[in-house]
Amino acid sequence: MLPANVIWKPHSGLGFEHLEISESNERLIFDSLVMGMNEQGEWVRTHYVIELDSKWATRKVTIRHLGKTDGLCLLSDGQGEWTNAEGEPIAELAGCVDIDISCTPFTNTLPIRRLSFAPHVPQEIDVVYFSAYELTWRRVRQQYTLLSADAGSSVFEYRAGSFVENITVDEQGLVLAYPDLFVRENLAVAEAGKA
Repeated sequence: MLPANVIWKPHSGLGFEHLEISESNERLIFDSLVMGMNEQGEWVRTHYVIELDSKWATRKVTIRHLGKTDGLCLLSDGQGEWTNAEGEPIAELAGCVDIDISCTPFTNTLPIRRLSFAPHVPQEIDVVYFSAYELTWRRVRQQYTLLSADAGSSVFEYRAGSFVENITVDEQGLVLAYPDLFVRENLAVAEAGKA
């Protein structure tokens, strides 16, 4: 069962992400606030909402910066056909089922949950990559390979272009550790400490 709340923090520096998970009308809703610095060293509060269907295919994604008027919204039929908020088709994204948002480790969960993996057999996919701070999108090729799995966690090799990293996820596919980028907070320990 998915947790209601997940917290990540940067591997180094200041910032955090608070992800709320809920289910409504056979849709999974992931509503998150990310506070961090962009490449110019400016603080940015990014709010994103992702709607998935029961097969973990992306159906809608919205991203905006709190306190700003700009934002973006894309919708999908869950089979790889995309439109903008006005309903206009986006041909260059045809075939992309998953998304990747630059400021969060959460979107690694989407293909991990949606696809079937055999150990050491790479799975290549095209995804819609969102630059959260620039509010832009583009098509990107990614690869996931299951390296190891046990009762509580799994390790996947993730590749995108020349970037390669091994990420550790829990039994739900949620990132526990993303070396040099993100680490998950243990909310059970934090809540027990308040008791």
